Amino acid sequence: MTAQPNHYKRIIGPWTMLFASVSAIIGSGWLFSGYYSSKLAGPAAIVAWCLAAVLILIVAFTFAEISSLIPIPGGSSHLPNITHGILVSVVFSWISWLTLAVIPAIEVQAVLQYAAYFFPWLTSDPNSIDTTLSPEGYMVAGLLLILFSVTNIYSLRFVMRFNSAIAIWKIIIPILAALTLLVLSFHADNFSQTGGFMPYGWHGVFTAMATGGIIFAFNGFKNVVELAGEAKNPKRTIPFALIGSIVVCLVVYILLQLGFIGAVPATSLTHGWSGLSFPKSSSPLVTLLAMGGSVFILGVLYIDTLIAPFGAGFIYVTAGSRTLQAMSKNHQMPHPLQWVNEKGIPITAILVNLVLNFVFFFPFPGWKLMVDFMTSLMAFSYVLGPVCLLALRYQLPNRERVIKLPFGTLWSFLALYICSLMGYWTGWGVIFKLGIFIVFAVGFYLVYRSFSKSAREVPLDFKASIWVFVYFSGLILISYLGNFGGGKGYLSFGSDFMVIALLTAFSLFLAVKFKVADRLVAERVQLLEENRLVHKTIVSEPVSGLLKKEEVI
Repeated sequence: MTAQPNHYKRIIGPWTMLFASVSAIIGSGWLFSGYYSSKLAGPAAIVAWCLAAVLILIVAFTFAEISSLIPIPGGSSHLPNITHGILVSVVFSWISWLTLAVIPAIEVQAVLQYAAYFFPWLTSDPNSIDTTLSPEGYMVAGLLLILFSVTNIYSLRFVMRFNSAIAIWKIIIPILAALTLLVLSFHADNFSQTGGFMPYGWHGVFTAMATGGIIFAFNGFKNVVELAGEAKNPKRTIPFALIGSIVVCLVVYILLQLGFIGAVPATSLTHGWSGLSFPKSSSPLVTLLAMGGSVFILGVLYIDTLIAPFGAGFIYVTAGSRTLQAMSKNHQMPHPLQWVNEKGIPITAILVNLVLNFVFFFPFPGWKLMVDFMTSLMAFSYVLGPVCLLALRYQLPNRERVIKLPFGTLWSFLALYICSLMGYWTGWGVIFKLGIFIVFAVGFYLVYRSFSKSAREVPLDFKASIWVFVYFSGLILISYLGNFGGGKGYLSFGSDFMVIALLTAFSLFLAVKFKVADRLVAERVQLLEENRLVHKTIVSEPVSGLLKKEEVI
């Protein structure tokens, strides 16, 4: 093991990165989101998926510009540090780190919940969708998490090849399951009866996006940002993987949702879509396929439910460790988290994340509880995309941009507004916990700073961080006054959207007004380049005789 953390190898090509992103996106979300979103929005869950994809794409384009402009490992920590200083970086680093680091625990929960069909001892109640793991199930979960971590420590190359190998499988099987439901069990009346197509209005659509697992199901696209520093030709690879993976996965999710809604029997809708349930089942898709009598696809689906989350678990261990390592490089965490082994893998960061995954099961002992909290963190982790984009337009105006979005100010506002709404839709109960989390993150850093000489040498850049505290304080207050997830309802539906728009505009103004000085930004980027974390000259394709075969995935 060595303490020299800068030996990242650019070995990930565009198709490998695309497959890695698809593999990360198609994890456990497709197994449960169809069920939960149908309960919240009815047939209008279809609208929720389409709207979510459009909104996520708008946000993803901001990451396509900034991550190809400054392609660095652990971008969620480095980018806000470059544009707005250490305090802003602390807030978003902690949010991004947690959203990436604990996904393996969620994927393991999904694997074991579906496996309980054959091994009921894995869960406390194999007949309930909202079940928790049994003591034996927690032991198996621990072993799977260790497997994810050990594999990442052994080889990044194996992880990426594994994800590439199963990515096609992970696309085909959900589509096959969806087509089976559409052919064998489709009831067109489900889309018009039981309250109509949109029984709970737009409120139900927005709630389904936030707490029905839809936004969570698209989260994998951001792994591309964290792995940008290991991409060959990042100016081509990063936007290709970002946009391509979202479009591919949307097609898969729409087919699944159509099949799910159409296959629900009338007896399960006696109490409306909000009362949808499948007694004596912890696996909603399996239940519908079994009702349709498709024995073959049922077996294949169970194999896929074990494989699909594995792929996501592997890639999230990889991305989460890079974020934690970047936090250490930015003097937010202890120096040992920068240590890498002889293969350049951040072994200490992986082990710390492993412990975090063990702990995460206790406050959130179920897939739905985990996802509700994570969706809020994910939405706010996206905030750095539009904010950093607009700041860098002023700070690095002459730097070459292979992707330059039109109407940068308007695009940044829309993207930040989208992030604000997605977070707001998770509700007061979740937003309140987010506020506590941010206070803890900043408090931890300030305590660590008091003991670390190297951390104290980094200026706080408090003025550049004003916007982030205004933004989150305002959003927490609006959530309390709003009508989502336990809010007091003082702000009516619609007026809350207008107030959030005003907060978004004001926060973006502050973020640009008090950004870090242009000279300091140029120095920080230059320092990263000199440390070989960013490479301007990249070999786009392997050339015979110049690269060894094993250096290219």
